Amino acid sequence: MPLVFKRLLYAGDIFEGEIQGFFVQAHVFSEPSSYGITEGQISRLMVYQNQQKEFGNNLANFNRGWDGSPPEDTKIRAVIEAAVRQFDDKAVDWRFEASRKNESY
Repeated sequence: MPLVFKRLLYAGDIFEGEIQGFFVQAHVFSEPSSYGITEGQISRLMVYQNQQKEFGNNLANFNRGWDGSPPEDTKIRAVIEAAVRQFDDKAVDWRFEASRKNESY
């Protein structure tokens, strides 16, 4: 199921929904950016086990870079790849993503 628009943010839009049984929330801009996943439109993305969105209990967190490193779990990677395809129509280069530092501030 694709992510659906939820609300405007000061810049960009918030999309959320279920992908492959996981709850996903994404901050998406209209244009690609060097800050986005695979330099695309998604500047923030959180993957949760369910819709509870419990603070600190996410399975993956991207905020202009990965918290720690990109997820290793293939199921979580597949969820992220589906979100990136929805907005950027391209594959995730996990080697590139692993080389990035978190640039949130």
